[in-house]
Amino acid sequence: MGYEYIEKRRNNAEFFKNRNRSTSKVAVINTEESNISSISDKNDYLDRIFEILISEYDFPVDNTAIYYIFDRDPKSNLDKGLIRKLIGQLKNAYENYNGQRGGVLLLSCPSIGAYIVSNFIDDTYLMEFDIGNKVKEYIATQNREVQLNRITTETLERAANEMMKYFEAEKIDFCIDNIGQMNREVFERQEAKYRKERVYNLVSLL
Repeated sequence: MGYEYIEKRRNNAEFFKNRNRSTSKVAVINTEESNISSISDKNDYLDRIFEILISEYDFPVDNTAIYYIFDRDPKSNLDKGLIRKLIGQLKNAYENYNGQRGGVLLLSCPSIGAYIVSNFIDDTYLMEFDIGNKVKEYIATQNREVQLNRITTETLERAANEMMKYFEAEKIDFCIDNIGQMNREVFERQEAKYRKERVYNLVSLL
């Protein structure tokens, strides 16, 4: 990796930074808790993290694309009203309405495991799971074929194609400049499916 990489894991007070020095910087930060409420404007944890990134690591937070990777697991994220509110607020990676700091939700149903699977398996959008743990169990049965450390440029392209298959099947217009609307449509359709069938299609917007 030629870029500077900074990491802050949940329940670990220390930051990790690689030894690279570069104008290209990436920071991966766990929220204080896994629940989506941790990124709401009522929680100042991320503000404190952003202050540390700026003051101690010279990280250009206010000139950086910010993405919130969000698992739609019905066992851990129960407040659908809050989810809808955040989908409406967090639409732009650089700056949101009324000067609010940038940030976009990247939805995965039912978990980020959907993205890992879509790197290796065809037609993942047709697969159905109810909770993230079931996706983990599926990954464990794949004889090491489906693994995070095997993701490459080629598999990333495959995952992007799998995401587009879902949009085409659901007749959702893909527009990179309107991620908020795409998020909302995916969320509402997946919620409707879950209400009826108690499962989600496997899909990730990551």
